[in-house]
Amino acid sequence: MDQRARTILVVEDDPEVRDTVSEILADSGFRVVTAATALEAIALAEERDFDLVVADVRLPGGLSGLQMAQHMRGRQPRLKCLFISGTASPIICDPELDDFVSKPFRAFELLGCVWKVLQGNHPRPRLDIAR
Repeated sequence: MDQRARTILVVEDDPEVRDTVSEILADSGFRVVTAATALEAIALAEERDFDLVVADVRLPGGLSGLQMAQHMRGRQPRLKCLFISGTASPIICDPELDDFVSKPFRAFELLGCVWKVLQGNHPRPRLDIAR
């Protein structure tokens, strides 16, 4: 894996959670861009590529985090996603590109999942796949 700073898009409607996740990632050397809704995130992804999206499964505005990721993959097919949720069951879109961590999580859990997905997602998650 090259050593350039990875850019991560954090999509979370709760400002406290969004700020916490962003701070954990930034403190670990990642470049972080944030969005509060799936539509805002899609607009950002139309302008630039991201190495990873960390997204809440349940987002306001009519699109879930899963639907948002599927839409973004129309432009960037190998986009990697880490889904987070405090209420949804663990679920992913693609076992090669995605993983899931439930809220609340500790910083080391989030970072471990982020690095796992960025490095190829091995071992594969054992989760339900959204269809």
